[in-house]
Amino acid sequence: MKEFQHELKGEAMILVNSAYTAIAARSGSLEVLGTPYMIALMEKATCSACESLLDEGETTVGTAINITHDKASGLGELIKASATLKAVDGRKLTFDVIATDSKEDIIGKGTITRFVVNGERFMSKVESK
Repeated sequence: MKEFQHELKGEAMILVNSAYTAIAARSGSLEVLGTPYMIALMEKATCSACESLLDEGETTVGTAINITHDKASGLGELIKASATLKAVDGRKLTFDVIATDSKEDIIGKGTITRFVVNGERFMSKVESK
């Protein structure tokens, strides 16, 4: 993992459609953005934020999520997730995350923790189980 001197941020966006609803995720029965998809979008933003830190063969894996889903978003709504790297402890990266709608209203927020790992080594351990 590389050293860094500045704040690291990442973003990701989706347009809510039937593929991203609570119904599609089987996490509810309404045609609104499903919480699992909002969290996945936030994780995508964390991955984007730390790309420049990674050496050849490195990747990150999510290990902890503490998120609230504060406002529903209907079909056709554009959702943006933003992640800011707030703490580094060795290979542990902690991000503040926020999701907003097209009116810039906060629909969700919290923290996500990821660890930097060597992708090949990580997968060899998974496959040996």
